Amino acid sequence: MSYAFKSVDELTFTDDFMFGTIMKNPKICKEVIERLLHIAVGKIEYPSLQKTIAPFYESKGIRLDVYAADNERIFDIEMQTSVPPALAKRTRYYQSLMDVDNLLAGHSYDKLKESYIMFICMSDPFKQNLPVYTFRNICIEDKALFLADKSFKIFYNASAYNREKDSELHAFLEYLCKKRVTSNLTKDIDKLVQAAKLNEEFRSIYMSLNIREYDLRKQGEAIGFDKGRQAGLTEGLHQGARQKSLETARLMRLENLGIGLISKITGLSEEEIANL
Repeated sequence: MSYAFKSVDELTFTDDFMFGTIMKNPKICKEVIERLLHIAVGKIEYPSLQKTIAPFYESKGIRLDVYAADNERIFDIEMQTSVPPALAKRTRYYQSLMDVDNLLAGHSYDKLKESYIMFICMSDPFKQNLPVYTFRNICIEDKALFLADKSFKIFYNASAYNREKDSELHAFLEYLCKKRVTSNLTKDIDKLVQAAKLNEEFRSIYMSLNIREYDLRKQGEAIGFDKGRQAGLTEGLHQGARQKSLETARLMRLENLGIGLISKITGLSEEEIANL
């Protein structure tokens, strides 16, 4: 079986690695959030990419595409080239773990920040041809009564950009869907995308990621026929993948790459990498 990966020159802002790279820029991240939510955002903490939240050893952890916060709010931005399964329940679980992560032990509930989970979808997640779907908890008996839990789940449908009346959001969704630059924000994003494609470090890291994913897929393919030993082989695959990540991290440290960048690429914690 052959595996097809996009070349660097084929990447666009909607591709996972490019999206994360561009959204590392605090100015761009802040402006994207402001366009999506139509609000002014304070100075955001440096965006955290592929942030992992796994509060309990046996619980299912999550990995957020882009996690950012200002003094009063937290934001999770997910780019989806296809609509993932169980989308609604996925956001419910994301919300719960973000709250656990946000509230320090011993703090009262009123310390929870206002939270926004935003899924940017290239196709329509709810088939109603709306450019934006915003969900909040409301009272069934009195639709004007909102539960003031300060949580929002918002889904964007880039394919319906022509139905978006706000000009800035229209331009952003159009850029995602058609790659047309029609606003200052999309102009800035597109410049960064083109610059990244010419950056040797970006190209090298992207190729390393593809090689690592290819190796993991081949390992999975090699053992996939033996269902009777699935549990043991899965653990073996996990250990093999971890060893491969450790080896990759060691090589990257020799190249003097930053610990944060190595963590993003390999999935290892910064502490593990620092101890190599």
